[in-house]
Amino acid sequence: MIAKELISTTIPVLHQTDSGSEALRLMNEFHLTQLPLVVDGKYVALLEEDNVLDWDDPEILLESAAINGVKPAIPEQAHHLEALKLFYEYKLSVLPVVNKENDYLGLITKDTLIAALAQFNAVKDPGGLIALEMDARDYSLSEIARIAESNDVSILSVQTLTDPQTGRLEVLLKTNRLDLQGLIATFERFSYTIKYLFSEVQEEDLVKKNYDLLMNYISM
Repeated sequence: MIAKELISTTIPVLHQTDSGSEALRLMNEFHLTQLPLVVDGKYVALLEEDNVLDWDDPEILLESAAINGVKPAIPEQAHHLEALKLFYEYKLSVLPVVNKENDYLGLITKDTLIAALAQFNAVKDPGGLIALEMDARDYSLSEIARIAESNDVSILSVQTLTDPQTGRLEVLLKTNRLDLQGLIATFERFSYTIKYLFSEVQEEDLVKKNYDLLMNYISM
C-alpha cells in the first residue's frame, strides 16, 4: 500500500491568514496535535499544538508567527512502512502527503495508518500467535516456514524485533491455526525458544484455571 492510497481529505489545512487560536480550535475539533500549513497549494510546515501554546499572543496570524522548521512529509508513491517510520521518528498525529512539486495532496492520520497495518499483519484473521527468541545469526525464515508447513500451519505475517541490550531477536508469527501445540512441540524439537504463545488451547486452559479457582473460593 502506498501513501496516496491512505490520504484523508476531510481534515482542514491551515492558511497564513488563520490565527493561532483558530489553529488550536481546529486541532481540538479534530482531536489532533498537528495541522499542516499550506500556502498557494504548497506544503509549508506542520504546526504543533505545543508551539502555538507557547505564543504570547494566540491571536497573531500564522503569516506573522515564528513557526518552527519541522516539515515532515511523505511522497505520494512512498510505501506505508515509510509513513510508519516518520510517524515514529517525529511523534506525529498526522503526516502530510506531497507530490514531486511539493503540492499538498492531503494527509495520513494515525488511525488510517493503524488500520492499514492491521490489514497487512492479518490482525483480523483468526489464528494463534507465537513469539520465538533466538540469536540473530540463527534466524532463517525459510526454516521457520518449513517447520510450520510440516505441521499444516500457514504463517500469515512475520514481525521481528531486536533487543538492544542482548542483541537477541524476537520473531512474532501470526498463524492461521488456533491449536498450535503440535507446532510448538516441533519448534522445541528443533531447539527453538518459545518466548510466549497465544492460542485457542492456552485460552481454554486459562478459562478452566480461573473456573477452578472460583469453585475453590466458593467452597471455602
